[in-house]
Amino acid sequence: MKKKNPIHAYKRLLAKDEDWGYSFLLALEKKKLQRMHDHIKRNSCLEHKDFVVRDIAICIRLIDIIMEEDVVYLNWLNSLSGKFVYTKIGENLNEVDVKWDRPIADYPVYVNVRNERRFFRRTPIKDAQTEGDRERAILSIPHLRQEKALHLYHLIREYKLFEWWC
Repeated sequence: MKKKNPIHAYKRLLAKDEDWGYSFLLALEKKKLQRMHDHIKRNSCLEHKDFVVRDIAICIRLIDIIMEEDVVYLNWLNSLSGKFVYTKIGENLNEVDVKWDRPIADYPVYVNVRNERRFFRRTPIKDAQTEGDRERAILSIPHLRQEKALHLYHLIREYKLFEWWC
């Protein structure tokens, strides 16, 4: 049986080539990790194959969080509904505010916000909670989750990448 050309696996992804954004690079990495995951799971004779497959699967899920394509984020985002209100503050300058139709639901998964300074250099969630601005605090949590996922993704790749091939 003739082996299928790997270019076919990337054809659909490369057709939407976007050289200006980080999301295309992450999409390429995700596709390659998915192919590596399947190959190692099926054909590898590594002693620690189960750990490698687990680490690669975690990296794939982290990329979904970074690209805001995970189920948790999308379901939470779909639960929000509101309309934009524009306030003119200058000749050619408007301020945009969102008026929510109903109270914003809490973020459905736990995100540790106590160490937000490590990721933001300031504390937008803590400041919003101190001011009593519940909406701003909740809307900042997904971005903190995204930053933490990015950090963890690079940490796993830094420590585990060379072990995936031994």
